[in-house]
Amino acid sequence: MSAYALTTKARMKERLGITATDFDDLLDRLILAVTDRIEKMANRRFMQATFTHQLYDGCTPSGAPISALIVKNAPILVLNSVQYKTGLNSNPTWVSYDEDDYDVDMEAGIIYFKGYLPRGKQNIRITYTGGFSGYSIGVNNFWVYGSIPTGSINGVNLSFMLAEDASQIIVYADGLRISAENYTFTAGTDSFTFDAGQAPFSTLVVDYLPTTAQDDGTDPALPSEIVEVCEEAVSRLFKRRDAEGRTTETLGESQITWSQNAFTAENVATIKNYRRGSFL
Repeated sequence: MSAYALTTKARMKERLGITATDFDDLLDRLILAVTDRIEKMANRRFMQATFTHQLYDGCTPSGAPISALIVKNAPILVLNSVQYKTGLNSNPTWVSYDEDDYDVDMEAGIIYFKGYLPRGKQNIRITYTGGFSGYSIGVNNFWVYGSIPTGSINGVNLSFMLAEDASQIIVYADGLRISAENYTFTAGTDSFTFDAGQAPFSTLVVDYLPTTAQDDGTDPALPSEIVEVCEEAVSRLFKRRDAEGRTTETLGESQITWSQNAFTAENVATIKNYRRGSFL
């Protein structure tokens, strides 16, 4: 799964009540398709990344001067450089602004200049790290993936130990994700115990979030409402995968009306709240 996906296959399988792997590839494709669509509608990437030499216009489409830019991938975590272009297109020179020449609203992702920008198209370039971390959906560097805990895997042993204390764990035994209802784990400890009759026979892998991981505000988490929009759309597309082209279906005395859109009006309104422009 791509690092920029707005949800995970594991989350979707849990939401849809799927444990088998038959639909794994389909879910991966649907998640990426929905993510791409949301990002096009919002004119931005949500997941955190470093954007090198991202180009912006130094004026409005009509050529009017501007003195501020809205970066596409807010919030800004690190602003490395802001440059403007001089010289010919065939042999351009990029000149860096001094950091005293502008002010930055890091959270909003807006750069305010102390004067008008040079007019032009694609003549301003910015290098920065921006966007949201995947902390809230478990796809960031805080998590440890594929850890093999200590303990005998023999169909009898129920207790296992992690490499360090964890605040959250996701357990996969004998190739399947195990419901948290089937084992006991206390946040802040390094061990967990399966319920009677749940001992793994062949394999055991754990994804966990170490207690030392801190979401301290410098890496704001992906907005939960955007994750929900993505998951709702993926769920709709998955459930109607065998009904493409049909608007209604009769089952006995009941009739199902299939939605023609992956996104509801409420979903679209949520996405619009995160849409980015390029100038003020």
